[in-house]
Formats: sequence, C-alpha cells, structure tokens
Amino acid sequence: MNVQSAINAGLFVQFVANTWQDATGKNADLDDRPILNTTGQPIIPGKNYTVLKTLYACDLATDIHPNRPCDDGWKTMGILATNDNDPNDVFIAIRGTLTIWEWIQDVKFFPKPFSNVTGSGLTEDGFTDMYQSFSLKPSANPGVFINDLIALIPAQATVTVTGHSLGAAIATLFALDLAAHSKFPLTVYTLASPRVGDLTFHNVFDSTILNAFRVVNRLDIVPKTPPPPLYIHVGDESELVPKGQVSPTIPCEHHLTTYLNLLATEIGTQASYPIEADCVPGAKAIPLTNPRASTPAQV
Repeated sequence: MNVQSAINAGLFVQFVANTWQDATGKNADLDDRPILNTTGQPIIPGKNYTVLKTLYACDLATDIHPNRPCDDGWKTMGILATNDNDPNDVFIAIRGTLTIWEWIQDVKFFPKPFSNVTGSGLTEDGFTDMYQSFSLKPSANPGVFINDLIALIPAQATVTVTGHSLGAAIATLFALDLAAHSKFPLTVYTLASPRVGDLTFHNVFDSTILNAFRVVNRLDIVPKTPPPPLYIHVGDESELVPKGQVSPTIPCEHHLTTYLNLLATEIGTQASYPIEADCVPGAKAIPLTNPRASTPAQV
C-alpha cells in the first residue's frame, strides 16, 4: 500500500466530514464545490479537485433510534469528485456517521443477501440498507443509483473509492457494486472499517477488486466488529500501532484524524496531520455518547 495515497484518500473523506452540513446545520449540496482543506488550500498539493456530484442517503437506523432515516430527511453522505486538469482522475468518498456508537450497542448484526451483486453472499443488514438508499438527489431513487453514477464518470476514468468508519463499510459495498457493473480500474482505501460480509462476500470481493487496502488501528474496536466467523474482512490489511501519541479511549482510537496521523507517522509527516486536541494524552476525554459533537461526521 502506498501510504501517501492512503492519506490522500482519507483527506477526501475529511473534506466531506467537514462540509456535509452548512452553517445552519442543514445537509449541504456540495456540487461544484472545490475540494479544499481548512486553510483553503487543495487537499493534495498541486492538484485541484471539484465535487461533480453530491451523494445522499438515509441515515443508518438502529434499535435505539429505529426511525432515524425518517427523522430529518436525507443526509449528505459522500461525493463524486474529479481532477480539474484530468477528468479521468475520479474519487468517491463517503463520510462516517454518529450512529457508529448506537450500532455497536445494538450488536445484533443480522445478515442479508447483497442483492446488488448476484451471488455475492450475505452482508450486514444496517450497512446494506444504508447503501441501498443512496441517491444522487436528496430523495428516494431506488434501483438506478449505480447506473446513474456510472453515467457521470468518464469512460476512461480510474476510480478511487474511500471511506471511514461506517463510511468505510458503505465504500466496500459501493466498490463491489461499481466493479460488478463497470470496467473502471478501481482502487479502494478504507479506514477503520468494520467487517461487512460473510465468507462468500469476502471471496467475491477479493477476487473482483485486486487493489483494496484496509487501514486498521490496532487499538480501535470498530474493525473488530461484527465478529467472525459469520463476518470476514476484505482487502489487504495495513495495521497501525499507536506509540503513545493518542489518548487510549474508544473515540480517540477510532477518530479519522487519528488514522491520518498514524498513517503519516509511517512516512515521517505526522506534524502535517495533527490529531484532535481532545485526543492528545492528558486532554479531556471525548464522551462516548456524542463523540466530537462539533465535527460529528469524522467519527
């Protein structure tokens, strides 16, 4: 795995995490927005990317909040982005969501067939339902999402799919659906992904997508769920091991900025990717029930 490429992929997710709500707290239409970091610079130096299309979905229902997808409408969950100077350079990035903590507390993990790809086995029902709600507009558009998305991508494009946390699980389903219905060269980077499907899903995914890289913090509990043997990880794993720079709490070990910092540590650029101030050892701990309320999508 190319570490800088994994960081770059994570920066696209961070952009979505930082911009999916507007100043009033409403879900944002990110179409045509330049992809910049918090200082107003391109997230990848020397390359300018723009959002081609915003990706929407119902939020993930849990037993704690079973009506969540209907509570306040469709959510801005991801982006389809292209390089301004090379439209064949395409990124699809999907953010995480606060429901990760409720989802862990539910711990039922019911499997269901992944009907988007025939013969691909069983996948976790919450992830599957959420992915199958994806739409190119903030309203239901069942059955045509993947075809509508493919129609927006240049025929000669090379596509990178990426996500963090539950967004990583969705990115995994997304990538297999895309690979099964197109011929784009495809690379997948997931950060902090839970397990998504059974052994059949694992076998189909790994035989279909050869360039799939799954980044895991050894101390993060989310990649350890749902449990085997029913659920099996996909892709090539790259394990990160904190060396005292992160508070050893569940939210801090899982946070997107922690992953970016740990990746950067591998190549000596960690100063450019600081972890959250609350996650510096000795800082006040992030509450488990509402981690990083000011930046909820990064969890």
